[in-house]
Amino acid sequence: MRKALGAGLFTLVLALQGAVQSPEQYFGFRIGSDRKLVRWDKIVEYMQKVAAESDRVKFHNLGPTTSGNPFVVLEISSAANLKNLDRLKDLERKLYFQGGAPTEAERDEIFRSGKAVVFITNNIHSTEIGASQMVLELVHRLATEDSPYVRKLLDNVILLLVPSLNPDGQILVTDWYNKVVGTPNEASPLPWLYHPYTGHDNNRDMFLFSQKESRMAAQILWHDWFPAIWLDEHQQGTSGPRIFTMPATDPINPNVDPLIYRLNAVFGQSQAAALEAEGKTGIIFNATYTNFWQGAMAWAGWWHNQVGLLTEVASARIATPVVQQKADPSRPATGAAGGGGGGRGAATGPANAPTDFEAERRRMFEHPDDPLPPPRDITPRTEYPRPWLGGKWTLRDIVDYELTATFALLDAAADRRESLLRQIYDVNRNTIEAGKRGEIGEGEKTFAALIAAAEQHDPNEAIELVDKLLIAGVEVYRAKADFQQDGKTYTAGTFVVPFNQVFGRYVKDLLERQTYPEVRRAPGAPAEAPYDVSAWSLGMQFGVKTEFAKTALSPDLAMEKVLATPKYVLPAASAAGTWRFPYNGALAARVVNRLLKSGAKVGLTKPDSNGIPSVIATTKADVWNRAVDGFDVRPLPRSAGAAALVTSLRAPRIGIYQSYDASMDEGWTRYVLDQYAFEYTRLHNPDIQAGNLKKGFDAIILPDQRPQAILNGLDFKTIVPEYKGGIGDKGWEALRQFVADGGTLISLGEASNLLVDKLPLGVKDLKRATTRDQHFAPGTIVNLQVDTSHPVGWGVAPETWGFYINSPFFQLMEGFSSQKVSVVARYPNTEVRASGWLRGEDLMYGRAAVVAVEMNPGKVVLFGIRPQHRAQTHATLPLLFNALYWSAEGDLARGQ
Repeated sequence: MRKALGAGLFTLVLALQGAVQSPEQYFGFRIGSDRKLVRWDKIVEYMQKVAAESDRVKFHNLGPTTSGNPFVVLEISSAANLKNLDRLKDLERKLYFQGGAPTEAERDEIFRSGKAVVFITNNIHSTEIGASQMVLELVHRLATEDSPYVRKLLDNVILLLVPSLNPDGQILVTDWYNKVVGTPNEASPLPWLYHPYTGHDNNRDMFLFSQKESRMAAQILWHDWFPAIWLDEHQQGTSGPRIFTMPATDPINPNVDPLIYRLNAVFGQSQAAALEAEGKTGIIFNATYTNFWQGAMAWAGWWHNQVGLLTEVASARIATPVVQQKADPSRPATGAAGGGGGGRGAATGPANAPTDFEAERRRMFEHPDDPLPPPRDITPRTEYPRPWLGGKWTLRDIVDYELTATFALLDAAADRRESLLRQIYDVNRNTIEAGKRGEIGEGEKTFAALIAAAEQHDPNEAIELVDKLLIAGVEVYRAKADFQQDGKTYTAGTFVVPFNQVFGRYVKDLLERQTYPEVRRAPGAPAEAPYDVSAWSLGMQFGVKTEFAKTALSPDLAMEKVLATPKYVLPAASAAGTWRFPYNGALAARVVNRLLKSGAKVGLTKPDSNGIPSVIATTKADVWNRAVDGFDVRPLPRSAGAAALVTSLRAPRIGIYQSYDASMDEGWTRYVLDQYAFEYTRLHNPDIQAGNLKKGFDAIILPDQRPQAILNGLDFKTIVPEYKGGIGDKGWEALRQFVADGGTLISLGEASNLLVDKLPLGVKDLKRATTRDQHFAPGTIVNLQVDTSHPVGWGVAPETWGFYINSPFFQLMEGFSSQKVSVVARYPNTEVRASGWLRGEDLMYGRAAVVAVEMNPGKVVLFGIRPQHRAQTHATLPLLFNALYWSAEGDLARGQ
């Protein structure tokens, strides 16, 4: 009787599972059909339905996202595994030495009973829409199919699936595509960023964790689950290989355990083999994407001892097919250097990739229905045995390739379950042992990172740095008393980050100076430039001096573990409704802006002997208390005497130009201003062209963008009419008049050349006169010298670090006597490069990085460096903030 009852229940469960509608049944069309997309809210709805009807799927909403949408993760495995999920999660956490090293018995239990935990993220770049569609069929099959193959996957694997890492962008792209599909403007691109702030840069946020979506991913990765494998599914350009799978290409990063690189190849080639077995063409590896750099989502897993995989599938035009002329295999054309196969400059390529940018855009937008030229890279070879020769390519093709690659990864993880667990255990154990010996990576021995907060120009940036380490799962400690290390005395409160921890490789790589290895394809050939940014030393970007222990820490060093990010500290003195505190960094500006917004009277003193001005604020106590919310307010040291007030501060009226040829730098600028409590208005082409700008604004920011993009925008026949063009001559005349009326124009990066070209400035951009072979910087941290006596330099360290990425560097020329031209920040006469790779460094010696021009009455501030680059460059944020404050200085008529 009991057996019969059990059999009946089993049959009932199968019947219920079979009742789960397929995506085609649910949505009324086959997933991947031409010109058909499923919007994010409907994807969420379907995933909830599957989870409710299947005992193999658990649904979790970790949101809200930046725009308030659900951020979803699904836990998918066998019903038995999901019932035992807490125990299996404990085993996985113990595999990563959480709570200490496992005992031999615990280790053996992990190998015997643990599962292969696989984390798969999709659709972080929202125009790469295919993965957000593919997951619907993936989940349905895993939830309903009862084949031995699927049972094997579910029994041995726990899949953590994020259907979209950018739900906000998925909605933006889907809605825009549905608006233009079937019209003459079907090829018209989304006229704004496909993430509220970051656009395509959101996969460069995996060490800063500025965005909600990045932080939620980090919570799963390095706090809750600790998956052993992480696959991030992307799309690339339309004209080259059909899919990139791991491994990536040289150089490698010495801080990554070599076994991780081997496992990347094992699992990536399992995907490639499955695609080849199905007769798919155009499968490439060892191309385009390098093994060196931090921050690119799944690749951040390498330094966390996780297998980190990338797939890049060729794109359609969202859901519109593309057709490519067939190549003649009897006449092979030359491919990209090193087998790149068309990856550079594609959807995931860097902005500075070598490509005929304007010609490509014109073809895309002027003649979208014309067939693409035939593929150039059609030479069979080891990493590309069956090249793509051209033809029709559809959204369904993308879905098919991604389904095959995804199931192949799950299959390989299931088959290699025990060996994967054993090898990851070895990597984790070896990392801790290498950290104990001071032998992580290359070079001299280092045992720990030491961050003495009290010695920093802005001690709060040390706290910011610790916050990022904690989000990444790093163990951070704080010294309970003064201690000696390598002949130096460190004070109590110094942050200590030992390398003998499971994520010791990550800490070392994130904090040390990067040295990009030379890669030469042949003897005597020039060194290849990096694919993407070559420097990410976060201490430098935050303006935090980080030191490394060269000998082992004393076992008697008294430390306490930092369990949560400490509060920011604000030293302040008060008397009779007036408060004084140092203006020494970006967080001080947050307090200033809160005070100004509440109507407080705020001013700055001259810099003291350490180059630091003070803020003087007169207001009510309740206003002060709201302004310092989140800060630990402490007495200002008595040695910091009062100084005379030299300028009053007013809330600057800020406009930010937002081009319809969307600029990621514009999005990051808005993000930074939002975080530091600046208020601003977005200005589009008609707003600029309307003129009379000084009436509404003190400062207008032109984010990093080519001058022609600002002036002309996208002016092709397929562009939706209301989003065509740039500011044009009329808009430029309005900006010129804005300066003539006393306004301040602030240009970031390449936008500076618009002002250099069109205003009578005694400034020349030297970068434009160089070739790529003479000067190139794909993303480098540079040394800066700052004039702290200039209002734009107030509160900044006199010697600090900035971020440089192929933007202008300036030489002062003959100017008009009516103008005052000041170099606010310059590159030193030697050793410009602080971290990363820089070709033609000598051309920057002694040149200007930030220039301020007083036009009488207007002002211009030219930023060659990227002062707010991806919100990472905390050390130089005050330069931008000061330029904004400077714009309102002396405007006594405001508010009357």
